[in-house]
Amino acid sequence: MTPQVLSRDQEQDLLQDALQGNRRAFGELVQLHQARAMALAVGIVGNREEARDLYQEACLKSFKALRSFVPGRPFFPWFYRILRNACIQHLRSRRVRRSVSLQRQDDDGDYAFDLVDTTTPSPEELVERDARSQALGTALTRLSPADREILTLKHFDGLSYKEIAEALSIPIGTVMSRLHVARRRLRKLVPELA
Repeated sequence: MTPQVLSRDQEQDLLQDALQGNRRAFGELVQLHQARAMALAVGIVGNREEARDLYQEACLKSFKALRSFVPGRPFFPWFYRILRNACIQHLRSRRVRRSVSLQRQDDDGDYAFDLVDTTTPSPEELVERDARSQALGTALTRLSPADREILTLKHFDGLSYKEIAEALSIPIGTVMSRLHVARRRLRKLVPELA
């Protein structure tokens, strides 16, 4: 089933209803962003089951914290901060530093970070692309959680600098700087990206 896409005005209408205590409206709102939020949570904690639990926790926390939401602002960056904090707290509570994989696969088993190609690739090109994807996936697991997070938000989830700044509660200049550093570190690990 394809997720429903709402205009900003429609999302704001749902938000207004949710702010007035309408649980159904809030449920619709978080459902609209579920796939994106789950992908981010999996990217942070590296485990789909844990990510699902943390997503549920973030939904409950965000419903309880709706009074802190600033009307007129986009919902997802606010919700993402709550989800991110839950994921980080979870990682801290484990007290074991683990590599976090950003290798997300779609229903066909293809890597979500594969390059889009409208032509039919040859078998050799498929092997080469798969090798690049595996190299990229391996390199991403070797980056710090902060580097993986900022790269995921920008390149895999398509957030703008402003949206990333809002989601992480940091200035836009810091977003740009962190992205530059994370890309440089990734290029060192995967020279063919240079």
